[in-house]
Amino acid sequence: MNTADPHLVRALSDPDASDPGHSGGKGANLAALVRAGLPVPAGFVVGTSAYRRFVQENRLDVPIGREIARLSDDPATAEAASQRLRQEFESAGIPGWLRESVEAAYRALGEGPVAVRSSATAEDLPEASFAGQQETVLDVVGTDELCAAVRRCWSSLWTTRAIAYRRRNGIEHEQVAVAVVVQRMVPAEVAGVLFTADPVSGRRDHVVVEAAAGLGDAVVSGKVTPDRWVVDASSGTVVTRPERNSSGLTEDQLADVVELGLRAAAEFGSPQDVEWALADGRCRLLQSRPITSLFPLPPARDDDGLRVYLPVTLVAQGFTEPMTPAGNAFFRAMASLWVGYWTTGSRHVDPEIAPPWLPTVLGRLFVDFTPILQRRWLAHQVMSSMAMKDPTTSAVLQEWLERNADRLPRPIRGTTARRLVRRAPEALSALGGFASAIAAPSRHRRRVLGRAEAELVGRDQEAARRSTPLAQVDFVDRVLPAATLDLITVQLPAVYAEMLSRTGAEWLVRRWLGSSPGLEPVRRWLPHNPTLAMGAELARLAHIHAATGTEPSANDADVREFLEVYGHRAPDREIDLGLPRLTEDPAYIVELIRGYVRSGDAQSRFEAGEAAARVAADELVASVRRAKGRPHALVLRILLRCSRELGGLREWPKFDMVRAIALGRRTLRRVGTALVSDGRLDDPDDVFFVDPADLRATLAGDERDLRASVIANRHEYEHELSRRAVPRLLVSDGETVYGPATAPVAERPGVLTGTPVSPGVHEGVVRVLDSPVGAQLRPGEILVAATTDPGWTPLFLLAGALVMEVGGVVSHGAVVAREYGLPAVAAVADATSRLRTGQRVRVDGGDGTVTVLEPDQFAAPPQAIGMTRSTASPRPPASARSAETAPGAPRV
Repeated sequence: MNTADPHLVRALSDPDASDPGHSGGKGANLAALVRAGLPVPAGFVVGTSAYRRFVQENRLDVPIGREIARLSDDPATAEAASQRLRQEFESAGIPGWLRESVEAAYRALGEGPVAVRSSATAEDLPEASFAGQQETVLDVVGTDELCAAVRRCWSSLWTTRAIAYRRRNGIEHEQVAVAVVVQRMVPAEVAGVLFTADPVSGRRDHVVVEAAAGLGDAVVSGKVTPDRWVVDASSGTVVTRPERNSSGLTEDQLADVVELGLRAAAEFGSPQDVEWALADGRCRLLQSRPITSLFPLPPARDDDGLRVYLPVTLVAQGFTEPMTPAGNAFFRAMASLWVGYWTTGSRHVDPEIAPPWLPTVLGRLFVDFTPILQRRWLAHQVMSSMAMKDPTTSAVLQEWLERNADRLPRPIRGTTARRLVRRAPEALSALGGFASAIAAPSRHRRRVLGRAEAELVGRDQEAARRSTPLAQVDFVDRVLPAATLDLITVQLPAVYAEMLSRTGAEWLVRRWLGSSPGLEPVRRWLPHNPTLAMGAELARLAHIHAATGTEPSANDADVREFLEVYGHRAPDREIDLGLPRLTEDPAYIVELIRGYVRSGDAQSRFEAGEAAARVAADELVASVRRAKGRPHALVLRILLRCSRELGGLREWPKFDMVRAIALGRRTLRRVGTALVSDGRLDDPDDVFFVDPADLRATLAGDERDLRASVIANRHEYEHELSRRAVPRLLVSDGETVYGPATAPVAERPGVLTGTPVSPGVHEGVVRVLDSPVGAQLRPGEILVAATTDPGWTPLFLLAGALVMEVGGVVSHGAVVAREYGLPAVAAVADATSRLRTGQRVRVDGGDGTVTVLEPDQFAAPPQAIGMTRSTASPRPPASARSAETAPGAPRV
């Protein structure tokens, strides 16, 4: 009896074969190429329904479920599960319905040698290619071999690498099925791969072709080093070619391959990774998948020429993680107001329109830096200043500009001067504030902070008066960003006045005494600094609990009082309005108090530090008096007093900005609560993941599926949290630059180098952290992190030293480390992966080195990014990298 089922097997030319649900990603893409008239070897697809039927009839769902339940973070569990599941598949017999269906399709194909490839439903997706995860079997002949190859492809859904890849990308194992593509073998004379965008540089205007003689499997599997061409996509001009053409690919054949690849990219509407083969003088496409490693581009800007973008939060705040949609909307509104005010005088912002110069890409704001780079004199000034905060980005910009300055569009002449003239009154007002801060620093500080406090209280009351959700959203979108910008602007003259007084003191001390090391202790433990005051208050609470022998709790009256003052802050990335505040989860504060209790009398360390700074200032003034006389000493005393009175104010603009952000969060959460009551959302916090335009439209009466917006945005946000590499520079032609090309200073064995940002030497045990929450940092341990912000600084009192991957001498972590007298090194490449929790190292903040004292535990740096067919592992969660270790040694 004929048991062949025509729905199980479809020819690639069948219109239904382009359905990924039937044919998997690879099969559906091949069917689309066939439909577009591109040369693809004839073939058919054994659909996913055949796989599911095979699993059901052999009751393989039972062992699959059992093995999935056993999986853990230990790679050995995936390997063991793979072996057992593949054995289950391979031992199952070939059913008659499969044999007859495959035999009929094979006979219609003309029999002969075929290539058999797996095609999973989660394969060749824009966000995950699954390249190389399942089986390919070549030169299969005969029905028996073909059926066995199909079963082998089904089995390969459970290879160790496929299991691990799905786990890493958050794809449910049970939801994936696999189809099998069967095609006539191409007796290739030359074969290889083609990328319609350069997968290394990211440039979309370049096509990369790799070729080798014979079958393309050798190129794909990495068994040979292929010849490599880079071709200009628009002109077809060869940009680079191999020194020796060992593959034999001719110029005409190269042009044909490039043309077919670009046609495939046009068919799918995205850059493609294409496998191809040449036989009998004809090129055939064997496979096409999206290039998933490319960083997306901002929307194209008409007739603007080449544009260069920088990641805002990485450069300004030092973190690579994305922000929530609500966080990006608020930060974008403030940035738009700031630029708009100083260029046009406008104080208007449309929350529904993202300015083209400030696009959001994968949850991260990028700023169009082209107007700066177009003016070389301005670019060099900005890059010089940037080098103090983010030397890596500064070096990247310098290198790129040297190579590409002639590719930038010409600037519009005369606009900068006219804009500055229009802003002259505001500049004069700021100058007046600057002079006031210099003349009477204490009075100016009290006036500015009092004004900010009154403004914030007034805005809080205004938010409370907004009774409807639409009015509340309007407050967060339109009113609060401008008010926040005013808070920051008013405080900046005092910050600049402190910088001037500090710089003047440094210059005078060097001139009068020959050097300025005595100034370093004077800059520590500055008064009126809200971040240091937060640490001091935690130390006071710890002192109370240590004296009484009580355990701190979130319900303690003193903890609640602490949260009234500092509860608007967040443990990490506090500029993101969408992230919870300390008041919402005080567990972090309670743990910090416990850590301070374990560290000893932290309160006395604050008091002693402040006293030591005052003594150091008096001694420095006395040294000048002895060397130069009383008038010189008086000048220095005035400058030092101004610096110490105003130095703490550099933390206030951000402190108050975060207070405003917390107010925006509370207000927007009220909107979320109302939408939950209306049945539009499932949780009040979902409102932070709704697109702002959708939110306003819904509240205005338009029917929108807010849940779908939340699901999509949460998925992207959570997926992007694991991305470690974010380009320091993103160009509109697709070029992405992650670091300077100039080779770094050679490191000695067991020594990591970076930028010295806070002097001192400390030996201790490493603790690598992704987040301050749940850190369990022991006194004296060396804190190693990608970067830090104010939420981390309470840990500085416990740490023996600080090592960061990002930052320069004026980055937040560096400044606070110097104030605490904490040895620190920044810009240590891949520090969080090259150092391990539990290692013993020596940190020298004076020469910028981290020396591993146990060389056998030293981790090699990650391999350079190359042309690979796999995705790098995401950063492991903080819980996996923060295991308990012995306390570190005291500071040297």
